[in-house]
Amino acid sequence: MEVSVVIPTHNRANTVVKAVNSVLKQTYKDFSIIVVSDGSSDDTELVMKKIEEEENKVNFFSYEVPKGGNYARNLGIEFSESEYIAFLDDDDEWSPDKLKKQMEIIKNDKEIGLVYTGSKLIYQKENLSYFSLPKEKGDLSKKILFKNYIGTTSSVVIKKSLLNDCGSFDTELEAKQDYDLWIRICQKTKIGIVTDACVNYYNDIGNNQISQQTDKYIRAMDYIEKKYINLFSKLSEKETKIRRSNFCLQIATLAIRNNNSKLARSYCRRAIRHKFNVKSIIYILLTLFEYKKILKIRSLMKF
Repeated sequence: MEVSVVIPTHNRANTVVKAVNSVLKQTYKDFSIIVVSDGSSDDTELVMKKIEEEENKVNFFSYEVPKGGNYARNLGIEFSESEYIAFLDDDDEWSPDKLKKQMEIIKNDKEIGLVYTGSKLIYQKENLSYFSLPKEKGDLSKKILFKNYIGTTSSVVIKKSLLNDCGSFDTELEAKQDYDLWIRICQKTKIGIVTDACVNYYNDIGNNQISQQTDKYIRAMDYIEKKYINLFSKLSEKETKIRRSNFCLQIATLAIRNNNSKLARSYCRRAIRHKFNVKSIIYILLTLFEYKKILKIRSLMKF
Protein backbone atom coordinates (compact mmCIF):
# COMPACT_ATOMS: atom_id res chain seq x y z
CA MET A 1 0.00 0.00 0.00
CA GLU A 2 1.21 3.53 -0.76
CA VAL A 3 0.01 5.14 2.50
CA SER A 4 -0.04 3.82 6.07
CA VAL A 5 -2.51 5.56 8.38
CA VAL A 6 -1.25 5.31 11.98
CA ILE A 7 -3.91 5.59 14.71
CA PRO A 8 -2.65 5.48 18.34
CA THR A 9 -5.39 4.77 20.87
CA HIS A 10 -5.82 4.49 24.63
CA ASN A 11 -9.11 3.48 26.27
CA ARG A 12 -11.32 4.97 23.56
CA ALA A 13 -13.18 1.95 22.27
CA ASN A 14 -16.21 4.19 21.82
CA THR A 15 -14.48 6.60 19.41
CA VAL A 16 -11.65 4.68 17.70
CA VAL A 17 -14.16 2.77 15.56
CA LYS A 18 -15.53 6.06 14.24
CA ALA A 19 -11.98 7.21 13.42
CA VAL A 20 -11.17 3.96 11.60
CA ASN A 21 -14.42 4.08 9.62
CA SER A 22 -13.67 7.62 8.43
CA VAL A 23 -10.43 6.28 6.90
CA LEU A 24 -12.13 3.26 5.34
CA LYS A 25 -14.51 5.68 3.54
CA GLN A 26 -11.64 7.49 1.76
CA THR A 27 -12.07 7.92 -2.03
CA TYR A 28 -8.29 7.31 -2.31
CA LYS A 29 -7.96 3.55 -1.85
CA ASP A 30 -4.21 2.71 -1.81
CA PHE A 31 -3.80 2.71 1.97
CA SER A 32 -3.62 0.46 5.02
CA ILE A 33 -4.50 1.27 8.63
CA ILE A 34 -2.25 0.55 11.62
CA VAL A 35 -4.03 0.91 14.98
CA VAL A 36 -1.72 0.74 18.02
CA SER A 37 -3.36 0.34 21.42
CA ASP A 38 -1.25 2.01 24.12
CA GLY A 39 -2.05 -0.28 27.06
CA SER A 40 -5.84 0.08 26.76
CA SER A 41 -7.84 -1.64 29.51
CA ASP A 42 -11.34 -1.08 28.08
CA ASP A 43 -12.97 -2.88 25.12
CA THR A 44 -10.53 -1.48 22.54
CA GLU A 45 -8.91 -4.87 21.81
CA LEU A 46 -12.32 -6.54 21.47
CA VAL A 47 -13.74 -4.04 18.96
CA MET A 48 -10.50 -3.66 17.00
CA LYS A 49 -9.94 -7.43 16.67
CA LYS A 50 -13.44 -7.68 15.17
CA ILE A 51 -12.70 -4.91 12.64
CA GLU A 52 -9.32 -6.48 11.80
CA GLU A 53 -11.06 -9.77 10.97
CA GLU A 54 -13.59 -8.04 8.71
CA GLU A 55 -11.33 -5.49 6.97
CA ASN A 56 -8.06 -6.59 5.32
CA LYS A 57 -6.82 -2.98 5.29
CA VAL A 58 -6.79 -2.85 9.11
CA ASN A 59 -3.88 -4.07 11.24
CA PHE A 60 -4.12 -3.99 15.04
CA PHE A 61 -1.26 -4.07 17.55
CA SER A 62 -1.29 -3.71 21.32
CA TYR A 63 0.88 -3.88 24.42
CA GLU A 64 -0.07 -4.01 28.10
CA VAL A 65 1.74 -1.17 29.88
CA PRO A 66 0.85 2.36 28.59
CA LYS A 67 3.87 4.22 27.20
CA GLY A 68 2.18 7.29 25.69
CA GLY A 69 0.87 8.38 22.31
CA ASN A 70 4.32 9.26 20.96
CA TYR A 71 5.58 5.73 21.58
CA ALA A 72 2.47 4.26 19.93
CA ARG A 73 2.84 6.51 16.85
CA ASN A 74 6.53 5.61 16.51
CA LEU A 75 5.68 1.91 16.73
CA GLY A 76 3.10 2.37 13.97
CA ILE A 77 5.72 4.08 11.80
CA GLU A 78 8.11 1.14 12.39
CA PHE A 79 5.41 -1.37 11.36
CA SER A 80 4.66 0.56 8.15
CA GLU A 81 6.13 -0.57 4.83
CA SER A 82 4.55 2.32 2.89
CA GLU A 83 6.18 5.29 1.17
CA TYR A 84 3.89 7.76 2.95
CA ILE A 85 2.59 8.02 6.53
CA ALA A 86 -0.60 9.73 7.73
CA PHE A 87 -1.74 10.10 11.34
CA LEU A 88 -5.18 10.21 12.92
CA ASP A 89 -6.02 10.63 16.60
CA ASP A 90 -8.52 8.10 17.94
CA ASP A 91 -11.22 10.71 18.62
CA ASP A 92 -10.94 12.61 15.31
CA GLU A 93 -12.41 11.97 11.85
CA TRP A 94 -11.44 12.65 8.24
CA SER A 95 -13.57 13.89 5.34
CA PRO A 96 -13.82 11.23 2.56
CA ASP A 97 -11.55 13.07 0.08
CA LYS A 98 -8.74 14.03 2.51
CA LEU A 99 -6.10 11.54 1.33
CA LYS A 100 -6.97 12.10 -2.35
CA LYS A 101 -6.40 15.85 -2.11
CA GLN A 102 -3.13 15.45 -0.17
CA MET A 103 -1.68 12.73 -2.41
CA GLU A 104 -2.31 14.82 -5.54
CA ILE A 105 -0.14 17.58 -4.07
CA ILE A 106 2.68 15.50 -2.57
CA LYS A 107 3.07 13.29 -5.68
CA ASN A 108 3.07 16.21 -8.15
CA ASP A 109 5.87 18.22 -6.49
CA LYS A 110 9.01 16.31 -5.52
CA GLU A 111 10.19 19.17 -3.29
CA ILE A 112 7.15 18.79 -1.01
CA GLY A 113 7.57 16.20 1.76
CA LEU A 114 4.62 17.05 4.01
CA VAL A 115 1.06 18.17 3.26
CA TYR A 116 -1.39 19.37 5.91
CA THR A 117 -5.04 20.36 5.76
CA GLY A 118 -7.49 22.61 7.54
CA SER A 119 -9.57 21.40 10.49
CA LYS A 120 -13.04 21.93 11.88
CA LEU A 121 -12.76 22.30 15.66
CA ILE A 122 -15.87 20.85 17.28
CA TYR A 123 -17.07 21.29 20.87
CA GLN A 124 -19.88 18.74 21.05
CA LYS A 125 -21.18 19.46 24.55
CA GLU A 126 -21.41 23.18 23.77
CA ASN A 127 -22.78 22.57 20.24
CA LEU A 128 -20.17 24.99 18.85
CA SER A 129 -17.57 24.76 16.11
CA TYR A 130 -15.22 26.86 14.01
CA PHE A 131 -12.64 26.37 11.26
CA SER A 132 -8.85 26.54 11.36
CA LEU A 133 -7.60 26.79 7.78
CA PRO A 134 -3.95 26.65 6.64
CA LYS A 135 -2.23 29.61 5.00
CA GLU A 136 1.51 28.99 5.26
CA LYS A 137 3.26 26.72 2.74
CA GLY A 138 6.58 26.30 0.94
CA ASP A 139 9.79 26.86 2.90
CA LEU A 140 8.72 27.14 6.55
CA SER A 141 12.17 26.40 7.99
CA LYS A 142 12.26 29.81 9.69
CA LYS A 143 8.55 30.56 10.16
CA ILE A 144 7.99 27.32 12.09
CA LEU A 145 10.34 28.64 14.81
CA PHE A 146 7.74 31.31 15.62
CA LYS A 147 4.53 29.26 15.61
CA ASN A 148 3.15 25.79 14.93
CA TYR A 149 1.53 26.58 11.58
CA ILE A 150 1.04 22.87 10.75
CA GLY A 151 -0.89 21.95 13.89
CA THR A 152 -2.48 18.61 14.68
CA THR A 153 -0.97 15.30 13.56
CA SER A 154 -4.42 14.24 12.31
CA SER A 155 -4.11 16.58 9.31
CA VAL A 156 -0.68 15.47 8.05
CA VAL A 157 0.61 13.18 5.28
CA ILE A 158 4.40 12.87 5.22
CA LYS A 159 7.07 10.93 3.33
CA LYS A 160 8.38 8.12 5.52
CA SER A 161 11.91 8.78 4.27
CA LEU A 162 11.75 12.16 6.03
CA LEU A 163 10.85 10.49 9.32
CA ASN A 164 13.78 8.11 8.86
CA ASP A 165 16.04 11.10 8.22
CA CYS A 166 14.75 13.50 10.93
CA GLY A 167 13.68 11.03 13.59
CA SER A 168 10.14 10.33 14.79
CA PHE A 169 8.14 11.67 17.75
CA ASP A 170 10.17 12.56 20.85
CA THR A 171 8.94 10.26 23.64
CA GLU A 172 10.43 12.59 26.27
CA LEU A 173 7.78 15.23 25.51
CA GLU A 174 4.52 15.32 27.47
CA ALA A 175 2.92 17.74 24.98
CA LYS A 176 3.75 19.69 21.78
CA GLN A 177 5.23 16.54 20.25
CA ASP A 178 3.76 17.53 16.89
CA TYR A 179 5.40 20.97 16.94
CA ASP A 180 8.72 19.40 17.93
CA LEU A 181 8.64 17.08 14.91
CA TRP A 182 7.46 19.75 12.47
CA ILE A 183 10.44 21.95 13.42
CA ARG A 184 12.80 19.17 12.33
CA ILE A 185 10.81 18.27 9.21
CA CYS A 186 10.60 21.89 8.01
CA GLN A 187 14.40 22.13 7.99
CA LYS A 188 14.48 19.34 5.37
CA THR A 189 11.55 19.87 2.98
CA LYS A 190 8.93 22.22 1.56
CA ILE A 191 5.40 22.07 2.91
CA GLY A 192 2.15 21.75 0.95
CA ILE A 193 -1.40 22.60 2.03
CA VAL A 194 -4.99 21.60 1.32
CA THR A 195 -6.98 24.72 2.15
CA ASP A 196 -10.17 22.78 2.95
CA ALA A 197 -11.11 21.58 6.44
CA CYS A 198 -10.57 17.81 6.04
CA VAL A 199 -10.37 16.91 9.75
CA ASN A 200 -13.09 16.97 12.39
CA TYR A 201 -11.04 17.78 15.49
CA TYR A 202 -13.09 17.12 18.63
CA ASN A 203 -12.51 19.02 21.86
CA ASP A 204 -13.83 18.47 25.36
CA ILE A 205 -13.38 21.36 27.78
CA GLY A 206 -13.77 21.36 31.53
CA ASN A 207 -12.40 17.97 32.53
CA ASN A 208 -9.48 17.26 34.82
CA GLN A 209 -7.23 15.88 32.09
CA ILE A 210 -7.22 19.14 30.17
CA SER A 211 -6.51 21.27 33.24
CA GLN A 212 -3.44 19.15 33.91
CA GLN A 213 -2.15 19.82 30.40
CA THR A 214 -1.25 23.45 31.09
CA ASP A 215 1.74 22.37 33.16
CA LYS A 216 2.67 19.79 30.55
CA TYR A 217 2.64 22.45 27.83
CA ILE A 218 4.82 24.79 29.89
CA ARG A 219 7.36 22.02 30.45
CA ALA A 220 7.21 21.06 26.77
CA MET A 221 7.88 24.63 25.63
CA ASP A 222 10.87 24.85 27.98
CA TYR A 223 12.14 21.54 26.58
CA ILE A 224 11.77 22.74 22.98
CA GLU A 225 13.49 26.03 23.86
CA LYS A 226 16.58 24.10 24.98
CA LYS A 227 16.42 21.40 22.29
CA TYR A 228 16.51 23.84 19.37
CA ILE A 229 18.76 26.49 20.91
CA ASN A 230 21.03 26.31 17.85
CA LEU A 231 18.14 27.19 15.50
CA PHE A 232 16.65 29.84 17.79
CA SER A 233 20.06 31.49 18.30
CA LYS A 234 20.20 32.32 14.57
CA LEU A 235 17.23 34.69 14.92
CA SER A 236 17.80 38.40 15.37
CA GLU A 237 17.11 40.11 18.71
CA LYS A 238 13.83 41.51 17.34
CA GLU A 239 12.78 38.10 16.01
CA THR A 240 13.65 36.44 19.31
CA LYS A 241 11.38 38.84 21.18
CA ILE A 242 8.52 38.07 18.78
CA ARG A 243 9.10 34.31 19.13
CA ARG A 244 9.15 34.39 22.92
CA SER A 245 6.04 36.59 22.97
CA ASN A 246 4.29 34.06 20.73
CA PHE A 247 5.27 31.19 23.03
CA CYS A 248 3.85 33.05 26.05
CA LEU A 249 0.59 33.71 24.21
CA GLN A 250 0.28 30.01 23.37
CA ILE A 251 0.42 29.18 27.10
CA ALA A 252 -2.03 32.03 27.81
CA THR A 253 -4.44 30.60 25.24
CA LEU A 254 -4.36 27.19 26.90
CA ALA A 255 -4.82 28.73 30.35
CA ILE A 256 -7.86 30.69 29.11
CA ARG A 257 -9.28 27.45 27.73
CA ASN A 258 -8.79 25.82 31.11
CA ASN A 259 -10.46 28.78 32.88
CA ASN A 260 -7.20 29.59 34.68
CA SER A 261 -7.48 33.38 34.32
CA LYS A 262 -4.66 34.17 36.75
CA LEU A 263 -2.14 32.07 34.83
CA ALA A 264 -3.41 33.42 31.50
CA ARG A 265 -2.92 37.04 32.58
CA SER A 266 0.54 36.19 33.91
CA TYR A 267 1.64 34.82 30.52
CA CYS A 268 0.00 37.74 28.69
CA ARG A 269 2.11 40.14 30.77
CA ARG A 270 5.22 38.06 29.96
CA ALA A 271 4.31 38.28 26.26
CA ILE A 272 4.05 42.07 26.52
CA ARG A 273 7.43 42.28 28.27
CA HIS A 274 9.01 40.43 25.33
CA LYS A 275 7.14 42.54 22.74
CA PHE A 276 4.12 44.77 23.13
CA ASN A 277 1.24 43.66 20.92
CA VAL A 278 -2.51 44.26 20.80
CA LYS A 279 -3.26 40.54 20.90
CA SER A 280 -1.91 40.28 24.45
CA ILE A 281 -4.22 43.08 25.59
CA ILE A 282 -7.18 41.35 23.92
CA TYR A 283 -6.27 38.08 25.64
CA ILE A 284 -6.20 39.82 29.03
CA LEU A 285 -9.70 41.15 28.35
CA LEU A 286 -10.84 37.67 27.31
CA THR A 287 -9.88 36.32 30.74
CA LEU A 288 -12.88 38.28 32.08
CA PHE A 289 -15.22 35.87 30.27
CA GLU A 290 -15.93 32.15 30.57
CA TYR A 291 -14.30 30.10 27.82
CA LYS A 292 -17.71 28.96 26.60
CA LYS A 293 -18.65 32.56 25.81
CA ILE A 294 -15.35 33.08 23.98
CA LEU A 295 -16.03 29.95 21.96
CA LYS A 296 -19.47 31.25 21.00
CA ILE A 297 -17.94 34.48 19.69
CA ARG A 298 -15.26 32.50 17.83
CA SER A 299 -17.86 30.23 16.23
CA LEU A 300 -19.72 33.28 14.87
CA MET A 301 -16.58 34.48 13.06
CA LYS A 302 -15.84 33.24 9.54
CA PHE A 303 -12.23 32.32 10.35
